[in-house]
Amino acid sequence: MPKQARLNRIKSLRCYTIEEAAEVTGVSTRTIRSWTKNGLQPMDSGRPVLVRGDDLRNYIKKQRDGGKHPTGLDEFFCVRCRAARKAAHGDAYCVISGHRAKVSAFCECCETVMHKPVAVTRIPELSGLLDLKITRTDETL
Repeated sequence: MPKQARLNRIKSLRCYTIEEAAEVTGVSTRTIRSWTKNGLQPMDSGRPVLVRGDDLRNYIKKQRDGGKHPTGLDEFFCVRCRAARKAAHGDAYCVISGHRAKVSAFCECCETVMHKPVAVTRIPELSGLLDLKITRTDETL
């Protein structure tokens, strides 16, 4: 089973049974039944339960968008707090490896370590907002 439901095989104007919807999206029938209990609207109360393709696609997209937490450049997502938080004391650590950079900091509320990928080109802008300690790791073969 894929980690996320597949959208590209869902036909918008087609009606799917629970089993067909599970096969098309790549999730289990239990997942589809759970979705119908949590907000995915079946066409009617008849049997077999039918779900419209466009409703299924919209439900999955809404679920995916609901899990996103946008953060500012100087903010991190704290897993413990489940919210966007600033770095404690304005301190952060940056590790640059090739063309990638990872910034780490402690949460200002719960002191949990938070990580965030940042484009290398935005490091100067970020260093103006945070007290940034930069480390470079050169990859060699």
